[in-house]
Amino acid sequence: MRFKHTHRPGFWLGFIDFFTAALLAGAILSACGNRDENAFNKASGEAWTLLRSGDEGESMEKFLRLADDCHRRADYDGESISLFCAAQMFFEQRDTAGVKSILSRMDRLAEAHPDMPNVNYSCHTVRQGLYSILFEDGGQMADRDAMLSEGRIAIGLMEKMSREQLKAYKVNPVWNYYNMAVGYDMYFDPPVRDSIAFYLDKAREANRLEHLSEGDLDMEGEISIRDEQAWLYWYDGEYDKAEAEMFEVLSLIDTVEARSPNTVLTEKGEAYAFLVELYSNTGKPDKALEYQRLKNENDLVRMSAERGEAVHRVQQQYNVAKAEAKAARLVVALSIAVAVILVLSLTIGLLLLWRKNRLQMQYSQAVEALVETDSELKALTGDVPPEQANKVFAAADRPLSAVERKYILLFMSGKSTEEIADAMHVAPESVYTMKYRIKKRFPAGYPLPF
Repeated sequence: MRFKHTHRPGFWLGFIDFFTAALLAGAILSACGNRDENAFNKASGEAWTLLRSGDEGESMEKFLRLADDCHRRADYDGESISLFCAAQMFFEQRDTAGVKSILSRMDRLAEAHPDMPNVNYSCHTVRQGLYSILFEDGGQMADRDAMLSEGRIAIGLMEKMSREQLKAYKVNPVWNYYNMAVGYDMYFDPPVRDSIAFYLDKAREANRLEHLSEGDLDMEGEISIRDEQAWLYWYDGEYDKAEAEMFEVLSLIDTVEARSPNTVLTEKGEAYAFLVELYSNTGKPDKALEYQRLKNENDLVRMSAERGEAVHRVQQQYNVAKAEAKAARLVVALSIAVAVILVLSLTIGLLLLWRKNRLQMQYSQAVEALVETDSELKALTGDVPPEQANKVFAAADRPLSAVERKYILLFMSGKSTEEIADAMHVAPESVYTMKYRIKKRFPAGYPLPF
């Protein structure tokens, strides 16, 4: 629920599933410019179909070929959109080298056509996303400042577009303003409260205006805005308002469940995590444990869904490979190979699920123990001296939650981001997020163990 898609569905690390992204991308492509729309829509549809079947490499190539075809026909809007879709896939993989290769071409296109708003807007939006990932990975303030600068430029270009242009290019201003608000939250210590509030107000205003996103997409904007507002209440010490706002988020999340179940699983998990932190910090351990249990249950369902999707992708890849293998001798070899892959995938999937379930149970037990007492903190990492850990805990400006203590112990034990993510059963991006949260609990400049 933190950094979301800014420009079109599925961008950056957004939580709209690829099926939804494919449907909306089709609407984007059909809306733009002078082109052979039938051929263009057919090619883009084939690219999304390949992506949904798990063939990301071929899908990427098809979007790049589509961009080349658009360029030859001087359809620069179509070229920009095709490159944007290719960049989106690199963002999903956090492949900065791939994003840079696409961005270099988008830069040349924007320089050659400064009068085309969509071309230039797309270019600055992709560059904003690139600087965001570079800052998260490297922590360089120059990358953070560049990310915010590119975001402001993109917003300036967006605000100059007419209502018709916004509709034609499927630009939803809500996400531009929302991402800026989150940037001033996540990337500053302490958060820049006035800037967060300013961009949240802009996002609310944009969400009230008529635009092309309908139904659940409008609701997803409302969910994200209210989520960030809950954090803003937290920073102001208005814990009752923060709690009420996050309950409203949970209520709204249920309204998009039928359309995007994966979105629901992800955002519910983050809402539960927020409430765990809130109750841990406000002296309500029983409620913290209640929402920790809900989060654990939600994570198990999400893991099961992700495993099912992975098996489906393997099966789809097998079917594509089998159809292309025309020689009888290759058919037999491929059948055996894919059968082995399927068996191994299922076996590994079951083992991983068992391992994650076991880790999740250990995590829940550890949280319960930490909420009740600090006497067994050493058991979480083994070799971190209790007196050293307690010295760090005591240096915090505000009380640390059980979850924050565990993260600190894991950092002190020298574990990598990937190891911590595995131990906490979260994505690596969530570990970066926790670093920023922990920093906000300590005096500026305090030497934390990361």
